[in-house]
Amino acid sequence: MQALPDKIKDLYIDPASTYNFGWSHGIERLANGQPDRYKGSFYANPLVDVPTTDDALIKQFPAYCRPNIWPTQHLPQYQPAFQALGRLICEVGMLVTKACDKYVQAQNPGFPPGLLLQSIQQSSCNKGRLLHYFPPEPSSCTVSAEASTSLSHDDMPSTSSTSSDKENGSSKHNRQEEGDWCGWHTDHGSLTGLTSALYMKGDDIVPSPDPQAGLYIRARQGGEVTQVCIPSDHIAFQMGEAMQVMSGGLLRATPHCVRAPRRDMSGGVSRNTLAVFMQPRWDHILETPEGCSLDSQVGVGQWQPGISFGDFAERTVQRYYPATA
Repeated sequence: MQALPDKIKDLYIDPASTYNFGWSHGIERLANGQPDRYKGSFYANPLVDVPTTDDALIKQFPAYCRPNIWPTQHLPQYQPAFQALGRLICEVGMLVTKACDKYVQAQNPGFPPGLLLQSIQQSSCNKGRLLHYFPPEPSSCTVSAEASTSLSHDDMPSTSSTSSDKENGSSKHNRQEEGDWCGWHTDHGSLTGLTSALYMKGDDIVPSPDPQAGLYIRARQGGEVTQVCIPSDHIAFQMGEAMQVMSGGLLRATPHCVRAPRRDMSGGVSRNTLAVFMQPRWDHILETPEGCSLDSQVGVGQWQPGISFGDFAERTVQRYYPATA
């Protein structure tokens, strides 16, 4: 997609969805207010082309209720490939979520059986994001820690206890070292499925130019940072903020970032991956189970008691897009 001429890519931009459908590049904002030119994205719902025909819902929740935009005229293989891989990730994600339900219920016998799985199975809000991280330019690898933190779409930073964990000394160092392709953040959905990264130089698949580049996560306790290398035939999953709320904090959103190669090693190599965000319907109320302490266990992002997932998601997006809110 990113290789198409700009005038062609412009045909697949959807400002009305806050750029949450179709092609998006340079719209996300860095922490210093500058546009994020380091990566381009193509967004689509991998399971449902038209989530709803209700005009009121489309207006209220455009990031989830608008229809898909496919570049079929210019890339006829794009839609079936995107949907097939997205569907596979969702099917495996359902199995992961079923296991999450069993764990939460074992820890909290009053937890409604199958709640997490049902919230995803009944949803038409799943969103796939095909990411292309552009080859770093020498100057782009020298940005400050603040400028390297991208605040975008389903990748919003958490303003909760997760973000406060980042303020210890070791985390500051890690954020500077590892945040230059995509800064530390937590996803606001329930469960994110990730493919392994595909590194490319032109049309050729190549190894990662820097063994230290790629995805990093931070442990929920102790703040230990670990590099995640997903094998090419595997799918990885990480928790999101909605799962943290609905589990009463027993499952925690995963802080993560993507580190770019060192400038002397990048060699014109790009990084490509597909993320699928599995999440509740727009009208699903994000409630906590009985008996949990809201402040210490659940406080994440833009969540407030009684809020729907749709409002939670829109508030998250609008916080960083005042011009398109």
